[in-house]
Amino acid sequence: MNIDTSCTAASAAGGAITEAPTSPKTTVVAVPSPPVTAPKPAKVALSFISRSSDKDLVASTSRILIAMAGNAYYPAPVPTLVAVTAARDALLAAVNVPHTSALTVAMRRQLRTPLAALLRQLAQYVQTAGEGDPVVLIGSGFPLQLGRQPVGVLPAPTNLRLSRGKVSGQLGARCNVLVQAAAYQWRIATADAPTVWLPADPTVSARAVLQGLTPGTRYIVQVRAIGSRGPSDWSVAVSQIAM
Repeated sequence: MNIDTSCTAASAAGGAITEAPTSPKTTVVAVPSPPVTAPKPAKVALSFISRSSDKDLVASTSRILIAMAGNAYYPAPVPTLVAVTAARDALLAAVNVPHTSALTVAMRRQLRTPLAALLRQLAQYVQTAGEGDPVVLIGSGFPLQLGRQPVGVLPAPTNLRLSRGKVSGQLGARCNVLVQAAAYQWRIATADAPTVWLPADPTVSARAVLQGLTPGTRYIVQVRAIGSRGPSDWSVAVSQIAM
């Protein structure tokens, strides 16, 4: 029988038996992928309505009417394009009066107001129907807001005032404009239940028409602004009797 004496010989010679070195273990650390941030929805701009001259406002309105006529993304404009066209044509006629006088200036101012109101209402429709898609929104003829840097929480809107509506059961509401506001939220309560607030439709402009009210009832209204960091505090409450 053959006996392997290599280990014995090595021991006798004082040699140490060592194990072959092993490779160090490799630890794999999973690095999380950066979060994917969805792009912020685009918004139509409204500043041109108040900043444009009468002539430029007519031209901008014409561009919007052409862009929205037969546009499949905007099948049922509110207000109708017919109504906007009529208001545009009325202001255009006043702009084309050759002689400028105090009377024609007053007439232009008077005719500009309803056109501006219709454009703001139409912008709200476009914003909702376009769902923040910049391609769809720009196809309406409205300009888009430029990208803005985040700002802190907006202050509460000021100078909230109410007025009687054009028809029974309406109240008009408006406040001072906050430049950084993307929208305005409104809420309403009755004087008999001042803590029971009901939300009204939000608006992209600093004004709203509150509808479906009970004539002879005193209502309390508040508004807050929505910015890039969320809503502001509610404004000071004001009240008015609906007629």
